Amino acid sequence: MKGGGLRRTGSAVAAVATGLLALGLWAGAAALGGPRAATNEAPGMTALHADPGQPDISGVWLVTQFFTFSPDRALPKLKPPYDALYAKRMKAFDAGAPIDDVTADCLPPGMPHIMVVPYPFEIMQTPGRVTALYEYAGQVRRIYLDGTQNPAGSDPTYYGFSVGRWQGDALLVHTTDIREDTQADFTGLPHSDALTIDERFRRLDPETLEDEITLTDPKAYAEPFTVTRIYKLHPTWTIGEYVCEENNRNQSLANGQTGFGVEPAAGGAGVKP
Repeated sequence: MKGGGLRRTGSAVAAVATGLLALGLWAGAAALGGPRAATNEAPGMTALHADPGQPDISGVWLVTQFFTFSPDRALPKLKPPYDALYAKRMKAFDAGAPIDDVTADCLPPGMPHIMVVPYPFEIMQTPGRVTALYEYAGQVRRIYLDGTQNPAGSDPTYYGFSVGRWQGDALLVHTTDIREDTQADFTGLPHSDALTIDERFRRLDPETLEDEITLTDPKAYAEPFTVTRIYKLHPTWTIGEYVCEENNRNQSLANGQTGFGVEPAAGGAGVKP
């Protein structure tokens, strides 16, 4: 699927996403052979899990209960002016005219937004690193396990700088230096440049991956905010090519509103480019 495939369209978003999944958007992909397929490598090793020192969380995963950062729609305790900013964004979102979404112009969703988009991602484990390859916008996230440090004075980035370590069967990840001009989910949940993220990945069973995510942002949130996200394994899927710039149907309009690329309903806010 090309760019603009799933953008915010008010109350219709969940229905659109459900329909896409029901049609088997990725079901025709070539088989991966599962996360523990037999290979000529060392016992237990696969193309995705190539480090015997790491518990296996590899595979192609898809988030459940997507679109809002918290599955139950809970929110962090927002401080001014972030509370007013979110209220403004939610008003526009509920009216079917979302604003301020950088992904409408093919920019990356950033962290933690990338963890709740309704597209699959693939986890690869190699010595000293865990790499997540996202179908959405062809994004890549690197988690360093080998002591690699963020260069001093480096600029904030969409996914920040992630370092991790194993604690038993759990991968603990700490992410810093995240750009503030992104949203934490499709509803427009804001954060500041002080955001740090702590995650605890754990494979609950062969088909289920859990990520406990804690957002700490002393500028925007009165206290740390933690949610638990669940991802399901899809061993026969492969990651497709997603080129937003080639077929972007949702560019931002002059007033900052996200265009829908479809004819507006009577009295609606949709805009045809």
